[in-house]
Amino acid sequence: MSLNAYEVFVAIVERGSFAAAAHQLNLSPSAVSHALASFEQQLGFALFMRNRTGVRLTVGGEALLPTVREVLQSNEKLGQQASKLLGLEAGTVRIGAFSSVSVAWLPNIIRSFADLYPKIDVIIEQGGYDDVAEWIAKSQVDLGFITLPAAPGLDVTPLYADPLVCIAPPGFAPRSTAYMTVEELAEHNVVLQGEGYGKETQQLLASHKISVKSSARAIDDAAIIAIVESGLGIAVMPQLALHHYQSSVQVFPFYPAESRAIVLASLSREALAPAAKAMHEHIVASVGAWSKRTA
Repeated sequence: MSLNAYEVFVAIVERGSFAAAAHQLNLSPSAVSHALASFEQQLGFALFMRNRTGVRLTVGGEALLPTVREVLQSNEKLGQQASKLLGLEAGTVRIGAFSSVSVAWLPNIIRSFADLYPKIDVIIEQGGYDDVAEWIAKSQVDLGFITLPAAPGLDVTPLYADPLVCIAPPGFAPRSTAYMTVEELAEHNVVLQGEGYGKETQQLLASHKISVKSSARAIDDAAIIAIVESGLGIAVMPQLALHHYQSSVQVFPFYPAESRAIVLASLSREALAPAAKAMHEHIVASVGAWSKRTA
C-alpha cells in the first residue's frame, strides 16, 4: 500500500469528489480512480459509496480514515526531521482557529512566522469551538485554538484570559453606568450565537442559572455587532472579538469580572513535527507579547 493511495483517499474525503481530489493533487481523474481502485483491491473492501451527488464513506472507510491520517502525519514528520538534519526548516503546519483569533492574532502570527521560517507552509482552517476540537482529535490540524474546558485527551497550553463584555446599542443605560451584571441580562433581549459558536455565553448563563429571551441568532462576530448596533438587543462577547471592528456599540465590562480561557491545543506537544513545534513556540511567544502590549 503506497502513500500516494493514502493521499488520494484522504483528498477524496476532504474534497467530496474524485474530480476535486484530482485537482488538489494535480492528478488526472483517471489516476485518482486507479489509485483508489488498487487501494480497495488490496484492502478487500470498498472505501466509498458512489452516487450522483458525490461520494460517501463506507463503514470500513470511516474506520480506516483516522489510521491513514496518522500514517500521513508520521510521513510528514519524518520528512521534516530529515530536512532539519540538513539545516533546513521545511514542512506544513495546519492550524484550526475560531473567528476572533483568526482576526485579532493570526495575521501577525503568520506574517512573523513566515519571516523566521519562509520554507514552512501554513494552512488555516476556521470554524467554531467544537469544529476545532474535532479537527485536532481527528488529526486534521496540528494545532488549534480552543477554550476551556478542553475535551479529554488534548494537550493544552494556556494563552490568554479574554474578558467577557456586554455590548449594547447607542443610548443603552444599564443600572450602573460603568458595568453590567450577569443577572441584568435577563431583563433584555439578548442576541445569541449559533450552536458550537457561543460556548462562553452558554457557560456564563448556566453558571449563574440565568435564562434570557432572544429574538436573534448569528454565527459570526461581525453579524452580532451589526444586530446589536441596529438596536435589536444586547450581546455577550469576548473582548478579543471586538478588535478591528469599528462600530457605535457601547461596551460594558461585567462585575464581577468574567472571562474565557483561550488555550493552544494539540494531541501531544512532544509528538509534534518540527514545523508544528516551531509554530507552537511562536504562537505562545507572540500571544504573550501581544498581551503585554494591550494590558
